[in-house]
Amino acid sequence: MITMTPVIERWPGNCPFWTVEQGEFFLAIPHLPTPERIGAIVWALIGRNVTVDDMSIIVADPAEAIEAYLTSDDDTYAPGGLRVTDDDGVIDPGCCVGLDEWRDWLGVVGGQVIYLGHDPDVLLEPRGPVLRLWQDKDQLLPGKLPGPSERYIDIPRDALLHLLQGVHQDLAGFLVALREWAQNIVPGLADQLVLAVDRRLQISAPLDA
Repeated sequence: MITMTPVIERWPGNCPFWTVEQGEFFLAIPHLPTPERIGAIVWALIGRNVTVDDMSIIVADPAEAIEAYLTSDDDTYAPGGLRVTDDDGVIDPGCCVGLDEWRDWLGVVGGQVIYLGHDPDVLLEPRGPVLRLWQDKDQLLPGKLPGPSERYIDIPRDALLHLLQGVHQDLAGFLVALREWAQNIVPGLADQLVLAVDRRLQISAPLDA
């Protein structure tokens, strides 16, 4: 079975303001996240706004941390993207692509080529009824057969919209949970935070192919 999950890169610096779930480099964003997972996701979103090069914190409390995110120059970039899995493995997004670009996948339905990052060079290649997602394939030669170390997942073309609808539902559920979490951490800024995350990650708008 193929699944598609929104993920965001964990911010490497420690968060002194709220509890952050520890774990893997890519944080999956589920429909019903725990408060600790929400804390880690929010820290991933705002970390660059509240730290300097040596990872020192430049704000004093949770409210200042959230304010720094809210007042940043439309900082939509959120390193991450969509994780695709099948029964045999996982393909995560490459470097320099963002979760804020997740809706670009809709263009694939109409034949567009989208950028999915480098190191590894993730590539989505149309192959008739399937879309072949290569884990690390910066140049695919016509007719070339994959080698034993070249990992790919075949996504049925007619299943892509359904998979993206699942991503949409996960992100929408996260927004609901985020509001409750923020009301406990920064009650005066909860609504503003939810609106900013919604806009920057392009969550609530209808998902039209």
